[in-house]
Amino acid sequence: MGSLRFAALAFRLGLFQACLGALSVLTLGIFNRLLIDEFSVPAALTALALGAQQLVAFTRVWFGQRSDNCRWRGLRRTPFVLCGSLSFCVLFWIAGRTVLWLAEASQAGDGSAVLFRGLVLTVVFLGYGLAISASSTPFAALLVDVTSERQRPALVSVVWSMLTVGIVAGAILASRFLGTACASTDLDLVIAGVERLIVVAPLVIFGLILLAVVGVERPVEPQSKEAKPAADRPAELSFAQAWTVLRASPQVAYFFGVLSLFTFSLFLQEAVLEPYGGAIFGMDVCATTRLNAIWGVGTLVGIATTGFLLVPRLGPQRTALLGGVLAGVFVLLMVVAGAVVSEPLFRLALLLFGYAAGVSTNASLTLMLGLTSPALAGTFIGVWGLAQAYARGVATVTGGGLLSLFGGVFGGQDTYGAYASVFVIQAVGLLLAGLLLLRVDTTLFQQRVQRALGDLLALELD
Repeated sequence: MGSLRFAALAFRLGLFQACLGALSVLTLGIFNRLLIDEFSVPAALTALALGAQQLVAFTRVWFGQRSDNCRWRGLRRTPFVLCGSLSFCVLFWIAGRTVLWLAEASQAGDGSAVLFRGLVLTVVFLGYGLAISASSTPFAALLVDVTSERQRPALVSVVWSMLTVGIVAGAILASRFLGTACASTDLDLVIAGVERLIVVAPLVIFGLILLAVVGVERPVEPQSKEAKPAADRPAELSFAQAWTVLRASPQVAYFFGVLSLFTFSLFLQEAVLEPYGGAIFGMDVCATTRLNAIWGVGTLVGIATTGFLLVPRLGPQRTALLGGVLAGVFVLLMVVAGAVVSEPLFRLALLLFGYAAGVSTNASLTLMLGLTSPALAGTFIGVWGLAQAYARGVATVTGGGLLSLFGGVFGGQDTYGAYASVFVIQAVGLLLAGLLLLRVDTTLFQQRVQRALGDLLALELD
């Protein structure tokens, strides 16, 4: 019964991550494709606007600390998760309206209005990113609060997999929701479909988040902390003390850099994948949105099987290298598919790339768990989350920027050469990240962190 209760809790909490996955498809899939292809907004401006949500990721640490110290009816994490979720649902609707407003200026050929409205959309997504940080970081801390150390790896694996499930479900449901607008060249039908989507999606997503988190967190009694002996309570470190521990191990900075490179390379295609399908293979909006489902299914299979088949045999470092090599090869296979204009080969390559990405992600997640101290779980989660968020945001902006840059070389941002150049850079980055992950040493990390924690506790006792 205990295992069944834990499984139910894991899948329930996973709904929150599934909602974030679905939202990423709607913003970086549909909004991105419509702005670049249907409405001819410059790719660099689109990438800047949509990638701005990651530029405020530094606030994750602040929101995590606030959720540690604040109380609302005995709850620490739930108020932040719900308030942040309500905010990003409202901001998603505002972003959708702003996208359509920007599209009007682009269709009218008003360049100055396109720039101004693009910058307004950037500001909206900055607020959207703040709301994501306010909810996702306390949510990660909630995972630590409600589980034991032995349960935590399994819970994280399920929740991470649910993120991929959300990406797949978001791609499928969005394409179905747009209906006949997908195959139509009538922009009025497309706009009407988007208007319906931005109203319904936030309501459904917030309802699922309520189901995911309400009632999960156990209220903290006001006197419970004081009632416990000091020896029985986990150490509470100030930000300065936590920073001292972070600096104690060189593996922290090294893994931060390598994780950033891996995440950057993995998501470099995010801003150009759907436009690539439309420009090179002539796919409609819904067909390119479903590309996320193909990629997501491959990733889900990779995440789910790697922990059983590869990591126990190769170890996380070598598994990460294998995933990086395979991901790079399959990205190049997508380039080959474009050269021969074979949509079936493109879909196969994308599925295989998703699997390789899942292998690398699972290995990186295993390393992340090994590079986390129980006494500073929230701090390390915030640090690794910060690396991923900024790297993903930079990747989104860079992907669109590179497409525009190479478009100038090859005669347009919708040319094969422009897209192929972006994918080649991505393949090189994935291979390099896999090689660098071989040098991550979790044992040395744990020794340095425990020594630093011991030194701090000794100073407090003096």
